[in-house]
Amino acid sequence: SYQVAATHFEAWNDLTLRLIEPNVFLEPCFLLPAVQHFALARHPAFLLVWDETNGERASMIGLCPVMLPRRFLGGSIARIWMHDQAALGTPLIDRARAIETLDLMLDWLQRESRSVTGLMIPNLRHDGPVLALLRNRAILSGRELRLYDGHERAMLSGGAQGEAAMAHALSPKKLKELRRQRRRLADSGKLVFASAHTPADVRAAAEHFLVMEAAGWKGQRGTALLADPSLTTFLRTMTRLLARDGKCRIDTLSVGGKPAAMGIVLESGGYAYLWKIAYDESFAATSPGVQFVLDLTRAQLADEGIAFTDSCAIASHPMIDHVWRERLAMTDALVSARQHASRGFAVAVAGETARRRFRALAKALVYQVLQRRAS
Repeated sequence: SYQVAATHFEAWNDLTLRLIEPNVFLEPCFLLPAVQHFALARHPAFLLVWDETNGERASMIGLCPVMLPRRFLGGSIARIWMHDQAALGTPLIDRARAIETLDLMLDWLQRESRSVTGLMIPNLRHDGPVLALLRNRAILSGRELRLYDGHERAMLSGGAQGEAAMAHALSPKKLKELRRQRRRLADSGKLVFASAHTPADVRAAAEHFLVMEAAGWKGQRGTALLADPSLTTFLRTMTRLLARDGKCRIDTLSVGGKPAAMGIVLESGGYAYLWKIAYDESFAATSPGVQFVLDLTRAQLADEGIAFTDSCAIASHPMIDHVWRERLAMTDALVSARQHASRGFAVAVAGETARRRFRALAKALVYQVLQRRAS
């Protein structure tokens, strides 16, 4: 349970310094508040892998929250738990013990429930070390691997590569328009881009962010964080805890001392994540969200410790896709729990494929209905 996992907070946090691939969304400061504050019908099981060869003190070498399947006929799939506020499902795996850790995770699933034939890992980087590890184990240990729902989202590389990408991201005409809008925005007061880093400053900035988001279109739709007490408490707790470890900051573009746009940036292991963004719609005519992203881009490129910044956005996002032109390829990965996949895994693959096709068809039909009503 998460209560047991919480008792190993220190070892869990230490593991985040030794990962083959970072994932801030499965770090204790993010994941524990999510499990504690979200209303869940079922809590995930926490799969912890330990190395006990170091004498008196064991070290954690792997962790992931797993939803074990309910009993039903045919193949069953365990899934790494990922909620709507997370952008990655990558399990935490010690880079020095990566092969052993992955095998132990899958072997445990097989022993825990004989009906479990595979593990689904959602939102995994297609070019990341964990998927490369899965491919390696598929070849060398006979485990089967299937990929689903490949898609791309905007990202910003660090250093010279990111600077080169940005140099060609916006057309001269678009740059001219953005400069005009920025001058118009500055007519309302001096423009200042600033970052809140300390837990106290992040706590204060988080309140401004919540109010700004609730005052916009998300507030009108009832999807703002402030509309749900559990999400509000989660954000306040998570941002403060991560800020304590230097892994969260809240950036603000202010106009005459008034916030015009804000963003919450999470960091871990040299990777950054633009987790949330909001803007004051009274400045909408001057594209405050885009102006904020341009300032954020300069800040990210100036930070030599950032390898890349993940937008955490949906595919084909109408705003950030036109500013950050680089793409991060994502996929869901299903790996067999047994080294030699059984007929049950083939049944599970067929069922998962059918389920996703049905879901895609249902979404398309709903979209068509909404389009007809709108017209």
